[in-house]
Amino acid sequence: MSVLLSGADPRLLPEPVLARFVAAATARGGRVAVVVGAGSDPEPFEGIAARLNSAGPVEVEALPLAPGAPLALPDDPARLGGLVVTDVDAATLLAALGERLAPLARTIRGGLAYLGLGAGSRLAARHAIVSGSLSDGRRIADEASGPGELVLADGLALVGTTIETDTDAHQRLERAVTAVITSPAAYALALDESVTLLVDPVSGSHEALGAGIVQWLHCDGGDVRIRRTRAVPLTPAPTGDAPAAAAGDPAPSPGPTGGPTGVDPSAPASGKASSCP
Repeated sequence: MSVLLSGADPRLLPEPVLARFVAAATARGGRVAVVVGAGSDPEPFEGIAARLNSAGPVEVEALPLAPGAPLALPDDPARLGGLVVTDVDAATLLAALGERLAPLARTIRGGLAYLGLGAGSRLAARHAIVSGSLSDGRRIADEASGPGELVLADGLALVGTTIETDTDAHQRLERAVTAVITSPAAYALALDESVTLLVDPVSGSHEALGAGIVQWLHCDGGDVRIRRTRAVPLTPAPTGDAPAAAAGDPAPSPGPTGGPTGVDPSAPASGKASSCP
C-alpha cells in the first residue's frame, strides 16, 4: 500500500509504518521529498529525515512551502520514490500546487509512495478539511485546528472518504460530523492521533494500525451515523503488504480525480446541522 495517512506529530510514527513507506519509496529509487513550512524550525524536518534514513537507504530532501510561491516539485514527480506532506498550512499547499494537484494525484495512484501527516493526511481526500474550528460560530474543534469557520476544498482525491486526524488530541470529531453534513462528503473517517491508515489508492483496500480509535461517519437521510472500531495493534515491521484488517467498512474507492466538486477553499462551509446533502 503506497498511501499512509497519520497524525500531525512525526515523532509518533511507529517503526512499522516508516518501514512500509520506505520500502515502497526504495522500490522506486529511494528519492523522498518532504514538504515543510518555509522558514520553520528545521528540527522537524531533520527529525523525520533521520527516522526515514534509519528505516532504509533513502535520499531525503526538503520542499519548503512559502505563501504565494509555487511548490518546487521536480518537473517529473514520477522520478520521486516517495512524498511526505507534513502538517503544513493546507490552504497554502493547495495554492502552491495549483493545476499540478491532479497530475500529482495521478502519480501517487501510479505508485509514488505518499505519507501524510496531519494536514497532509486530510488533503488526501476528495473533499478535504482545510482548516477551521467553528461552524456558524459554534466551536467544533479546539483552537489549534485553525481560526474561523470550517473550510473544505478539493483535495488529492486519493480516497473518496473525507479524512480527519488527531481526533482525540484536538477534539475534532464534531468537525468531522460537520464536514459530512455541510459538504458533498457523505462519508468521513476520523483517526485518533496514534492511528495510521494504510490505503491502496487504486483498489480502496485499507487497514488501520495503531493504538487508538477509528470512527466511521456516514450521513444518511438526515442522520449522521458513527461506528467506532479499534485500530489493529502494531507488530514488528512486515516484509510486505499485510492483508487488509477488518477495521470497519471499506473506504469508498477513490474514483476519478474529476469527481464531485468540493467546496470553494475561499468560502466557509455552510448548512444546517439537521440535514445531510
